[in-house]
Amino acid sequence: MKTIPTSQEEELTKRRYKDEPQINDIRTPFQHDKDRIIHSTAFRRLQYKTQVYVIHEGDLYRTRLTHSLEVAQIARGLALQLGADPDLAEAIALAHDLGHAPFGHVGGDTLRGLLAPFGVPFDHNVQSYRIVTALEERYTHFTGLNLTYATLEGILRHCTYFDNEEDILSNTPDELQKEVSSVWDHKHPTIEAQVVNIADSVAYAAHDLEDALEVGLLEWAEFKKLADEYAIEFVASIINNDLQNAIEEYKQSNREANKQIVRKVRNRTLSRLLINELILQTVAQSKKNLAEFKCHSGQLVGAIRQSRTITVALPSGLEEQLRNLLDRILFNHVYQEPRVMIMMLKAKRILEALFSAFMETPKALPSRTQGKLGTYYQLDHKKRASEQGRRILARVVGDYISGMTDKYAMDTYQLLTQAYEKAL
Repeated sequence: MKTIPTSQEEELTKRRYKDEPQINDIRTPFQHDKDRIIHSTAFRRLQYKTQVYVIHEGDLYRTRLTHSLEVAQIARGLALQLGADPDLAEAIALAHDLGHAPFGHVGGDTLRGLLAPFGVPFDHNVQSYRIVTALEERYTHFTGLNLTYATLEGILRHCTYFDNEEDILSNTPDELQKEVSSVWDHKHPTIEAQVVNIADSVAYAAHDLEDALEVGLLEWAEFKKLADEYAIEFVASIINNDLQNAIEEYKQSNREANKQIVRKVRNRTLSRLLINELILQTVAQSKKNLAEFKCHSGQLVGAIRQSRTITVALPSGLEEQLRNLLDRILFNHVYQEPRVMIMMLKAKRILEALFSAFMETPKALPSRTQGKLGTYYQLDHKKRASEQGRRILARVVGDYISGMTDKYAMDTYQLLTQAYEKAL
């Protein structure tokens, strides 16, 4: 069941700019999308952007880049098993976090709060869309990356348990409202976009848990107790059966391994087993859902998008358990752990200081960024201080800060606040 392209949905393979010069290329449209995303500046910057733990706190934790690669691999595997297009799923996965600000979710929340008084909305999905349609500067014939409509839809409609589609629409700039809202003409996105949505939840549930156990933000005994308390049965079953057996076998064949090594192997094995179980259950349930569509294969794309319910899904009981793992354990006991909150507090103060400084003194922005302030500098002094002028400036400052890596944001903060830090 290749869901894309079909004669009925060939629009999805078209690109945003139809005047792109044609070249001899054996790649499919979605392979082309994937390559353009990987070669983009925004994608490279993910290497130094926070997933959960701020980069300088340690170099062993996952970053936005490693997370995106892991989501892409899970999504590709799921797509292959469901007969969907693996290249489209992978392209969406690789691009799904491009619009995140530095310092993880706290960075995005902080930037949204800073921009709001100036009438400038901020949402990381919309920012990802703006990056691939306008902000990336790589080609001479168009702005952005000129991706296919299917990939753009997947980027805009990327949602996990922590996201809300209404937030995306309400945080879309006025000039993009019509364009973005048209993506919601269908009840649901393509099956490939749905694959990425669940792959993202699976990836950060397993990997954030592994990192939390590894760094000691969550102790093993406490984790097992919480899994029982919140009735996360699939986790308890894995721990008491497959994981226990795997660790015993490992100890038997590696008698010289010390406790630290066994602990690391245990955490990584748990992560692998969790992902495997969630993928198997997703495939089984999704195949059942697909079997319920009574239509010609050429009509399947439209049927999936207009279905009353999501097609790619976990069984309802297991979905509730995954939500409990994310909400009750990771969110309450890891993401709000005091050491993580201290990192978030520092990040918030850094972004607030940067935003204030550049809004007060736009000439301190890099010359390349100032080049985007042409409309602002054409205004007289009085109009620059007006609501219109401040909105123009805030949008450029917001784009500049959201594109920063954690390290660049910290270095810029150091440069702005430390008297003896050299600027030349």
